[in-house]
Amino acid sequence: MQRVGIIIVALAAFAIGRLAAAQPAGQQLVMLNLVTAGDQNMVDYVKDYLGPRFEKDHPGVTVRAVGTGPGDAGSQKIYEKLEAEKNNSSWDIDVAVIHQKAAGEMVTKGLLARYVAEVPTAKLVTSEAAKRALGADVDGYVMPMFNSQTAIAYNAMMVSAERYEPDG
Repeated sequence: MQRVGIIIVALAAFAIGRLAAAQPAGQQLVMLNLVTAGDQNMVDYVKDYLGPRFEKDHPGVTVRAVGTGPGDAGSQKIYEKLEAEKNNSSWDIDVAVIHQKAAGEMVTKGLLARYVAEVPTAKLVTSEAAKRALGADVDGYVMPMFNSQTAIAYNAMMVSAERYEPDG
């Protein structure tokens, strides 16, 4: 079974950089809202590492991270919020971290910005997941963030390879 990697879907750093650059001195600061379909570790990663680094490089911008829960259920919550706001003049989600399953549907519904061509590092992306997400055309709308796999490692000298059978 193939595990689904997380895809980052965003207005991207170029758009946020433009917001920060366009900010005249003395005006209200820019709040960048990042919503992630990840567990608390992902929220903490943004709050403790990515956000502060971005804020340092973009004075006047504050990054706020909010989690919607892990997996497809978290992505579904983001989808529902964007769908509800699609006719509004402004949205309160600037960056969304979603799973592949949701990316294709969000692209077809017009809920994502086509931003990849504006990102300088886009030319370094080689993953097919940047073009197709579970069969859906997402080229230009997404950039892979993680391609997660889980492995269990153990020291064969310390752990028996025999099948474990719990008592009872």
